Amino acid sequence: MMSSAEDPDVDILNKNGLVNIYVDLRGKEINTKRLLVRADNSHIYIYDPDSNSIVKIIYVNELIDPSTLSVSEKNGIINISLKKT
Repeated sequence: MMSSAEDPDVDILNKNGLVNIYVDLRGKEINTKRLLVRADNSHIYIYDPDSNSIVKIIYVNELIDPSTLSVSEKNGIINISLKKT
């Protein structure tokens, strides 16, 4: 499995106590509006219910609060935002 730092489809930005993760899924045959996103203290899981498969598992170098998970999508790019713990 490729680390998040090496994955060209994932950008992780840390700013002001927040972790913002951008996942570029353009060009993939995935309905990005139906994806399910979950988190634990150090990972983000992106799941496709249509194909019943995991699209991405993203390791975050910071401890994050999964209860603050916020997800938006625009033009095939998923924006995931969480607070650091």
